[in-house]
Amino acid sequence: MPGMLSERIAALRKERGLTQEQLGKMVGVSSQAVGKWEKGGAPDVELLPVLSRQLGVTIDALFGLEGGEQINIEDTVYRWMLTVPQNRRVDRLCRLVWSAAGAVISGKPEDVIDISGYENCCESETLEDGEPTRWLRRTRIAREDGTILGIRANDMSFAAIFPEPETGWEPFMEENGLYRRLFEVLSKPHCLELLEYLHSKPPATRRYTPGAIAKPMGLDAAEVKALMDDLTELNLLSRAELETEDGLINSYLLDCDEALVPFLYFARWLTTGGSGFLNAPYRKASMLRGEKWKEKEN
Repeated sequence: MPGMLSERIAALRKERGLTQEQLGKMVGVSSQAVGKWEKGGAPDVELLPVLSRQLGVTIDALFGLEGGEQINIEDTVYRWMLTVPQNRRVDRLCRLVWSAAGAVISGKPEDVIDISGYENCCESETLEDGEPTRWLRRTRIAREDGTILGIRANDMSFAAIFPEPETGWEPFMEENGLYRRLFEVLSKPHCLELLEYLHSKPPATRRYTPGAIAKPMGLDAAEVKALMDDLTELNLLSRAELETEDGLINSYLLDCDEALVPFLYFARWLTTGGSGFLNAPYRKASMLRGEKWKEKEN
């Protein structure tokens, strides 16, 4: 049994990409102690619970046995994420989601659904008129309990997961006038260019006056101010008055620095005709099933 335990500790550590030093710190022992375990030694009995938890298995599994108490998967994933370098955690979390997505459409526990991705997120095609176009390789999994949308590729990947509320999505949607206003403002000349300019600056609490932005963009200050007022109305910018020697002037701060790029990329994804490596329309019920639509039918 000690030999089996040593082999299991070494195998599980390597599967999780941990060094002996890293595992030792997680358990509270030295790397030398972990090395001894893997060469035929055995951890103290009181260390077995923490060791099994950090390796994400049951104590029985450490000894190569079936069964055992159920582990806390949320805690295991959390601790596993802590072993990933800081600059890779978002990417690894996204890939973890995709690796589990096959189980969402699997019929049986023993089924294995291939959800492997592509080298590149885009593919190019030349149409009959000679004009090139770029398609996004997308994934869509539609179920009665929610939807998963996104792309999994080596060069760019994202996963958007929408579990459906018990009452459906309709009660959580705004009036259509708000959406129309958003798209109306974004479609105005130079609005997207203005947002691109603001997002190209460091994400600090930096306030801008319309004149300070109009000059480098080659636009009229009055046009920039009107656009910034529109964006403030939509809560994309915030506005504050600054007192200067010439009197009070308005200044603006970008409120949603993290939101524009994902929003625009997702909008592009929705409008592409690209194919998906797993395009699974398993949903039968309508997407919007709230009281609003029942009232219209009646």
